[in-house]
Amino acid sequence: MRVISGKRRGATLTAPDGQNTRPTADRTREMIFNVLDGGRHGNPLDAALIVDGFAGSGAMGLEAWSRGAERVILIDQDAAALRAIKTNIDKLDAGAECGAVSRNLLTTLSWPFGQAGLIFLDPPWQNTADAPDASMIALEHLITAGGIAEDALIVIEHDRRFPPQPHAAFEVVDQRKAGKAGVCFLRYHPG
Repeated sequence: MRVISGKRRGATLTAPDGQNTRPTADRTREMIFNVLDGGRHGNPLDAALIVDGFAGSGAMGLEAWSRGAERVILIDQDAAALRAIKTNIDKLDAGAECGAVSRNLLTTLSWPFGQAGLIFLDPPWQNTADAPDASMIALEHLITAGGIAEDALIVIEHDRRFPPQPHAAFEVVDQRKAGKAGVCFLRYHPG
């Protein structure tokens, strides 16, 4: 795993120990950032706050930082993931703009970080069509906590067989496939 582009292009990233995380493949991450950099969705990396939820190694958030994001919060509740995220932040010397935070996005949140304009979510994947959609649960908790800016862009990696089923506040603006993964881009319109 490596940083694909930007000021720390080529830097290797540490993956969490154990089997609790599934790192986003470099190819999938590159596709996501090609979409984000393409201009079709504005300039999402200019958001005042970017959140990488279920961050694992922090590769998505740190890629955003390498490409110019000014403030990134990397969230995971797994201790091994948090160690890897902190190691990667230190390795990239990104501590002034990036922070590792222990939170469970699937429960009620304490959220003192402000509103995110770009959110990456890669929760544990559903294994059946009727399983709860962790990405939608996390977004509901972020909405309740005041953590999502109006018109925010949300990028969800999921099992391509089971795309997210967003409620009316979210507009699907793009969908892509990458091997077994699917990527859904949502725009948040409260209200």
